[in-house]
Amino acid sequence: MTSQSPTDTEATEEYEQAWSSIQELTRTQGISWSGGEKNHVFLNNGDGTFCDVSATSHADFADDGRAVTTLDWDGDGRLDLLLRSRTAPRFRLMLNQAEAGNFVALRLRGTQSNRDAIGAQVFVHSGNRVLRQTLQAGDSFLSQSSKTLHFGLGNATTIDQVRVVWPNGNEQTFEKLRINRVHGLEEGAESSVGFAMQTHVSLASAEATPVPRAGNPVVRIPLIEKIPLHALPIPSEDHPDRTIADLGPGPTLINLWGINCVNCLKEFGAFQRRAEQISGRGLRVVPLNTDGPENRARADEMLTNFGLQKHAGYTNETFMQSLEAVLYEVLGTPTGTPLPTSLLLDADGQLCVVYQGKVKMGDLLRDAAIVATMDARNTSAAKLHFGTRLKKRDRNWTFLAKAFESYGLHKLAADYRTRAEHIRR
Repeated sequence: MTSQSPTDTEATEEYEQAWSSIQELTRTQGISWSGGEKNHVFLNNGDGTFCDVSATSHADFADDGRAVTTLDWDGDGRLDLLLRSRTAPRFRLMLNQAEAGNFVALRLRGTQSNRDAIGAQVFVHSGNRVLRQTLQAGDSFLSQSSKTLHFGLGNATTIDQVRVVWPNGNEQTFEKLRINRVHGLEEGAESSVGFAMQTHVSLASAEATPVPRAGNPVVRIPLIEKIPLHALPIPSEDHPDRTIADLGPGPTLINLWGINCVNCLKEFGAFQRRAEQISGRGLRVVPLNTDGPENRARADEMLTNFGLQKHAGYTNETFMQSLEAVLYEVLGTPTGTPLPTSLLLDADGQLCVVYQGKVKMGDLLRDAAIVATMDARNTSAAKLHFGTRLKKRDRNWTFLAKAFESYGLHKLAADYRTRAEHIRR
């Protein structure tokens, strides 16, 4: 490879070979020229620090990202995102459906300066805050956001003044601007021109398009607040009424698998190769087959070959319904249960981490070590999150209690009701 373009007019042989190698890697081997640049979204904490909220923003697609622009696509006063990627789909529009505060949007027009007012600086004074933006001609790779400047005001209900420093250095002040509107500011004009918001109803009410997962990614879902599952049934051939509590003390990995799931078998191979390290963490692996009674003999044979038959069992309708309710409470949306799916529980049978997809052994061993150091009496599992906790979120224990009561899991339902009553106090 070569690190720079040739200085002479004639390309060197090394330079031509480098380009040939790049084309070979990108065209035939599916390797990204820039390394597969996923999108990242950061939340401003307001104190000079940021939190990575890429996953919760739903913008962290497995695309080879190139550019992002902001615009109010549907005219509802909230900034939306237009993403440009090198890989397909080349464009993604993400409509902002989050709860929003007040705002003001400004469209600038130069008369003495350039007509688009590129380079103008705008200062919005609201209470004890001064918000500043500069109108730019381009703010991302080969792209430009809307030239309408959008200022979020939060809970503020008035604007004291708007000061514009035009590109030629002239300053101008506009007053009595109403919030939650678009205002046109013209250089030299005595007042602003207000525009009513024109919400595009068909766009604002459009349903989001689900994005299928590419390949077989692993989704690691650490729980901030653990969920007790000690009385959840995990039947086996020898013990049809077995529950998680019957396994005894120590952390547990409940692993859902199927005999025709290729990644499940690859995961079993990793469990087998890392058996000594898994045992060293005090972690027991409990495979639960999802295929039904007619395939249990075949499942037992496969588990024996991998040395995983000791704690093995199978799923039933109650288990799957319970898991669906738990995942709904954690994620707020139905996700289904892809295979493999694994549940990491602490010594008291409390759910700490969910893995959807073939789990990485490094992640599993690290998480198991962290779980072993946590106080089981403390419902918080924040150590597994590796982030900053901005706000304590109380679980909807009432929902879980009603769901588990309907499944006949009265002991767990009573536990959840007690927790719900404790929060109400």
